[in-house]
Amino acid sequence: MNKKQIAMLLTIAAMTGTGCSTKSSDIPVTSNDEPVQLVLYQRGANISDEEVQALIVEPVKKKYPNISITLVRTDTTNTPQTLVANDNLPDIVFGSPDVIRQFKELNALEDLTSLVKLNNVDLNAFEPTAVETIRAYGDQGQLYAIPFSINFPALFYNKDLFDKFGVPYPKDGMTWEETTELAKKMTRMENGQQYYGLHPAGVDRMAGQLSLSTYNPTTKKATLTGDEWIHIFKEHKAIWDIPGNKPGNNIKTFEVDRTLAMMAAMGARLGEFEELHNQGNPMNWDMVSHPTFPEAPRIGAELDVHVLMLTTTGKNKDTAFKVLQVVTDVTNQHEMNKRGRLTSLTDPKAKQDFGVNLKSLKGRNIDAIFYNKNGVRRGIDKYSQIASTQIGPAMNQKVLANNVDIITALREAEELANKEIEKELANSK
Repeated sequence: MNKKQIAMLLTIAAMTGTGCSTKSSDIPVTSNDEPVQLVLYQRGANISDEEVQALIVEPVKKKYPNISITLVRTDTTNTPQTLVANDNLPDIVFGSPDVIRQFKELNALEDLTSLVKLNNVDLNAFEPTAVETIRAYGDQGQLYAIPFSINFPALFYNKDLFDKFGVPYPKDGMTWEETTELAKKMTRMENGQQYYGLHPAGVDRMAGQLSLSTYNPTTKKATLTGDEWIHIFKEHKAIWDIPGNKPGNNIKTFEVDRTLAMMAAMGARLGEFEELHNQGNPMNWDMVSHPTFPEAPRIGAELDVHVLMLTTTGKNKDTAFKVLQVVTDVTNQHEMNKRGRLTSLTDPKAKQDFGVNLKSLKGRNIDAIFYNKNGVRRGIDKYSQIASTQIGPAMNQKVLANNVDIITALREAEELANKEIEKELANSK
């Protein structure tokens, strides 16, 4: 979708009273039956067109036939900054927790506290960690989003490769050290083909398992050095130090080339496995719980929750909030859960039959999804985010690519982060 098409959609929405532009303020909503077109903007969290239709558009249309929803996906022409600059904010935003921060810094997010109270929404119905993560973005107790779904972590593995090499499958409850030892057995060259044992995802995800902070608000300095960071970097480096274990792109190597034995990844992979199945090219895969650290037992990863937000300029906030209520009620969340997208509700009814609609999930170790707990997301402020951007380069570009020792790489990363933080602090005065 190009910029002109996006602008046209947002303009049409404003004319129909969605409040995507301040110019719609003189268009009253006089009846519950009056047609209302809302714009849903997706950024920073995956959801397919089919899922949007089945889990948002159709359920809302069934309960409120007068409400229409238009999906607009993020691209380089419609970032949060450009939407605010052009006075073209959508009504609803679908995204990851970091998107809360992006819109909040632009003063573009609605505090949902009063709407929650007005509509008697029970926040205790949602996973406590999900609500706690969202609450952390409110400086004074604001609630900027409602949880939609939980993106769970797991260790996916290729059963065919383990069968080929006669190595026992991974099991639930493994630590990173145990997983690395298993990866050594699976990394080998055979008949001219290199096979890879493990792709661990980014080092920052490991850091999240130990809730390592990247910034100290008291000192206003980055915190990327110390024994815990050294420990995380050593654990991560040990995986890449396995001779021959250089799988590159984890998705391609695991799903297309099928030369990667294990992959630590998020639950969004289930949709890809289902697509392969439906294309007649199924994988013989399974999953176990995400590897953990002994000092943080059964903490799989930081919580990755997909959320729904309302923008400040929406003139139909009550109507938009009804959309949030419909898609997070037990009935809809149950349907979503059956499709392999983990519900954000604690209600056992919503949690029933996870993934039963996915043919590729039959016979898989679904218990792995629930084996570990998620930690509360850390480092949500912009200074923590600035510091966090130095973690990946320190590991990938210095330690792995250029053999820089870990202590030096972390010290240099902290110094670079502090320079950027100082600039940002000076600009904010």
